[in-house]
Amino acid sequence: MLHLLLISTLPAFTLMLVAPAATHKPCKLVRELGLVALLLVRELLHHSASAAWGGSKKEHGVRIMPSKAKAEPALAAGEEEEEEETEPNAAALPLLDLPELALERVLEELEPVSLAAMACVCVALRDRCSTDSLWERHVNRKWGRVLGAAARKEWEAELTARRSADALPRPARRRSLAYSLACAWPFSWISCRWLKGDAVAAEPAAAPSLPSLVADTVAAWYRAVECGEFWFPAQVYNREDGHVGFVLSCYDAHLRYDRRTDTFTARYPPHGRKPAKEENGVQWSRIRAPPVSTPAHDLHASSCLDDLRPGDHFEIQWRKNKDFPYGWWYGVVGHQETCNANEHLCRCHEDDMVVLEFKHYAPGSRWRQTTVSRKDHREKGDETDGFYGGIRKLQASDEISTWRKFWPVDVLN
Repeated sequence: MLHLLLISTLPAFTLMLVAPAATHKPCKLVRELGLVALLLVRELLHHSASAAWGGSKKEHGVRIMPSKAKAEPALAAGEEEEEEETEPNAAALPLLDLPELALERVLEELEPVSLAAMACVCVALRDRCSTDSLWERHVNRKWGRVLGAAARKEWEAELTARRSADALPRPARRRSLAYSLACAWPFSWISCRWLKGDAVAAEPAAAPSLPSLVADTVAAWYRAVECGEFWFPAQVYNREDGHVGFVLSCYDAHLRYDRRTDTFTARYPPHGRKPAKEENGVQWSRIRAPPVSTPAHDLHASSCLDDLRPGDHFEIQWRKNKDFPYGWWYGVVGHQETCNANEHLCRCHEDDMVVLEFKHYAPGSRWRQTTVSRKDHREKGDETDGFYGGIRKLQASDEISTWRKFWPVDVLN
């Protein structure tokens, strides 16, 4: 009991003795010598207590796990006991003894948390549970709608930057006396438990928690997004929590996931002279992966102008002035003024000009309608009405229905 009492209370006395002296440089040598002495005493007490406990177990005949040879005669004494004890063991099949396809099917059914925990069981399961094919399913299932090619590209660029930073030479630093003694100390227990903090303080900044070979996996990417460690590019509908100036629009942003609230924080790029803005609590329904690879400040090449017909749904780039990034705005192709909108007599698709309507604005509003050329469409507009850019035709019903969900209650002026 005395040994256990000393082992449990000695660390507290060590901290009380060493902590005040840590702030005075002249006392550093005394501090380290005192620390080594106290650690030596604690190590000796620890080993002596372990030896005494092991001897007491032998004297009292304590057996931690019964051996198979001694258990068989006891089971032979009664058939009922043999059936009761062997049936559970026979029914238990080791996981790694399963056929390859069966084991793969079991791992596919695990949730991400369970799959990560399974990877900590042994080396064989770690390799199996870390394969990209397993984690690709989880990435597509949870993040497929918000993570696009741009997010993957930025993640790879971040990994490259980490490797470059790790490859840079680091200045050598003088190691403390306690750390030097720990390197040659016969008791690894001291080095691991007591001098770990001293070693970290003596060494340069630690490398990223995931080494290069491990970080370059889909599992590491999933973890970085899930834990909010990676800001990924995406687009947000009705930015700034549905501000009236952004109704039925979608703007580029960098997002970070918050597991506690199951929402995102969106960081928008600067708009002209306005600084960057952040919006918290962005719901999943307001986020999408960028449908095109065109950067927010570049004009999108329109390849659908010849195919546009009245009633077609589209997105068009728009920005207030040339210092602003583009946002995507939703609209529907309209009819020419001379057309009576009869589907059998309509020839609007043969006209060189395409009428673009934004019906969430009231008739007569300057934002209600604009026209673009089919054959020679470039950015058009001015500082008053803004600049219209590239167009993409919406053909997927889910894209159209998503836009319609954000339709305002009241018509805008």
